[in-house]
Amino acid sequence: MTPVQFAVLTRYYTKTNSTTFTDADILILANIYKDDICAQVAKNVGEDYFGLRFERDLIADQREYDLPNELMARMKYLQAKLDGTNWKKLNETDLSIYGKSIDETTIRLEYSERDPEFDLWDQGIYILSGNAIINVTDGLLLWAIIYPADIANLTDTDDLSVNPDDYSHGIPKPFHELLTRRVSIAYKSSKDKPIPLSEKEKLYEVDLAQAIQNLKDANLDRSVLPSVPYDDGSDY
Repeated sequence: MTPVQFAVLTRYYTKTNSTTFTDADILILANIYKDDICAQVAKNVGEDYFGLRFERDLIADQREYDLPNELMARMKYLQAKLDGTNWKKLNETDLSIYGKSIDETTIRLEYSERDPEFDLWDQGIYILSGNAIINVTDGLLLWAIIYPADIANLTDTDDLSVNPDDYSHGIPKPFHELLTRRVSIAYKSSKDKPIPLSEKEKLYEVDLAQAIQNLKDANLDRSVLPSVPYDDGSDY
């Protein structure tokens, strides 16, 4: 479904036009509920849906780095070239576990014989390592789950599932119609005298759950080895 078709179907469901339900209002609702639907997909499907790799420079003497704004509160993997050459996985810790003074000398001394780690702090990460942080181009690599890009307008003719660029995701096809339904439900429910939902809209939650279920087991080549419970003779 293209943004143009999305607008047409939304107005068909709501029995509105471009005056009574403007593009701006549709976009506000669509992008709110797009995030909600995709968060459910990421949580219940797994399969690293909406995964993306983010690179950024390491900056000399800087241990704290912001996380991407579009992050869906799900980090998958973090690695860094702390020596400027070799990638090294950073495991998570907590400053309360670290339990020492947060100053450069103490950190470097504490981690002189330990693998580097990171702490999740506010909307970013804090790196703990045995050496000073040096300048490294693209020296920090984060694998993470992100929200798909917002729908920018309702005039584009590219399908909503197409990635807008190399750094963002489109919206999977199975959820295009469901998103129009969710926008329609919000529109009808917002009226001083709520507009009754259609039978199709009443099935929104059921159909959403089924669409999410259908995305599971993306790789049909996986092997599953069944196991037999151990019999210890206690039933005899």
